[in-house]
Amino acid sequence: MTSTIAGQNPNRIQNIVIVGGGTSGWLSAAYLSKALNKSGGNPCTITLIESSDICTVGVGEATLPTLIYTLSDFLGIPEPDWMIECNATFKLGIKFVNWSGQPDQNVFWHPFGGEDIFWDPLRQGSLTKELRIPISHYWLKRKLQGNPEPFDYSCFESVHLCAAKKSPKTDGNPKLRSIEYAYHLDAGLLANYLKRKAKSESVKHIVDNVLDVSLNEKGFISHLTTENNGNIYGDLFIDCSGFKGLLINQALQEPFISYSDSLFCDNAIAIPMAYDAEDEYDTRNGGINPYTTATALSSGWAWNTPLVGRSGNGYVYSSAFISKADAEAEFRQHLGEKSLHLEAKHIKMRVGRTRNAWVKNCISIGLSSGFIEPLESTGIYLIEAGLENLLHNFPDRLFQPNCIENYNRIMREQYEEIRDFIVMHYCLTKREDTPFWQANKYHPAIPESLKEKLKLWQLTWPDNPTIICRQKIAKLFPDYSYTCILAGMGHFPKHSLPILDYYDDNEVEQNFLALKNYADALKNALPAHHEYIKQLPSKSFKFQWKQRLSSPAL
Repeated sequence: MTSTIAGQNPNRIQNIVIVGGGTSGWLSAAYLSKALNKSGGNPCTITLIESSDICTVGVGEATLPTLIYTLSDFLGIPEPDWMIECNATFKLGIKFVNWSGQPDQNVFWHPFGGEDIFWDPLRQGSLTKELRIPISHYWLKRKLQGNPEPFDYSCFESVHLCAAKKSPKTDGNPKLRSIEYAYHLDAGLLANYLKRKAKSESVKHIVDNVLDVSLNEKGFISHLTTENNGNIYGDLFIDCSGFKGLLINQALQEPFISYSDSLFCDNAIAIPMAYDAEDEYDTRNGGINPYTTATALSSGWAWNTPLVGRSGNGYVYSSAFISKADAEAEFRQHLGEKSLHLEAKHIKMRVGRTRNAWVKNCISIGLSSGFIEPLESTGIYLIEAGLENLLHNFPDRLFQPNCIENYNRIMREQYEEIRDFIVMHYCLTKREDTPFWQANKYHPAIPESLKEKLKLWQLTWPDNPTIICRQKIAKLFPDYSYTCILAGMGHFPKHSLPILDYYDDNEVEQNFLALKNYADALKNALPAHHEYIKQLPSKSFKFQWKQRLSSPAL
């Protein structure tokens, strides 16, 4: 029995062609170059083709914590370097304003880093050896007993840090454990940054228009015909062409599955607003917020993602309930007088997913694969998920059906989980002040998978069991994310978990008190968000583009 030496597979993928730039295209190029072209290995040629007259959509300016791993750990880019280049700031969570329709609760939070087990907040000892139950269940019991303390401030230190506009990081205090965070960033600048990195690592860049896509007798993509560079051949094609799906939807005719029956918003307006002159850290308004704000409006919601130098602002709305002109007028009124003379960018969103993200020898990444509006900042995450999934199912030129089917199953489950989570934000509302919110409150097409969860959560809040290795069963949004929305919308079970009656209420109260005390300690120890961001240049190592860093193990 003989073994095949790595790199000598005669069917090895040797040429990858990426169509489209932007964040999805250049992140794909940098990611695949890092994974496939390790020092001493057999290089794979990676070519990216982009048109000079297509701009990045640019609505995905908020991210999830997964980007820390992708940029810093996997690609080896020092955090200060890329943050400076992309006017990036930290994000500790999302502040929801005017969503619930409850007069006594017009604000609630969805933070990162939920400590969703019964634990010692100061971590001075080992975790309790008792049955681990999310702290949200203890909070619910207190509420049903008449305790008025709000859910988010009781259960999450990061909410206290958001309110105080604190950075999640400090310089080397060993007594402080890390606070989970993500980023706000300029997506166009990130694409340019990744472009420079990818090109420094031998990714071939072609600026040209794709005129035609040729298929072979098996229906696989054979080559692309470009306007100025002729035919470009490849073994594997990555479609990063955005909403138009040039390869996956147009050439390969893979259908797109719309989520418009359950998610009504289909348009967005973007109006970036610069801070006052010579105040790029917005110090006159108390400094840059370390969180995203999502404010419900008449026919959708408005985002605010604060960057260095400006804020990103947008209105995600449903064209079935408001006209383009009226939506822009409402949005400008929301932003205030400073927005009246600023240009508005209108974006038509294709909400849903391509039925199969991988067809034949073509994989769709980014908007060509799918999009589920920017409410929970999943746009860039889905690029990351698609690329990591690809590495775990990477093909050779035989394109084994099992790998393709496994990839498509994983991506389908990802999109459906995100869809359900976003629908949940709308269908739980108590608002009835406009036709849009009435339609969401009396939603006719809630996905069956979400209906089952909501039915269960009328009896008990989410409590995903741990497995033997004490890691949560893998999914994008952990239990505490769902609980944050349920609590924020005022949806509480009528009874707490019966098992809590066997635990000492005094010990529980000590844990809530310890959490509050630790939040106070963090507020005293951590620097202001804008002050830490201001110091990033002194922390930068100025990444050397021609230096090839060793790739981490996959």
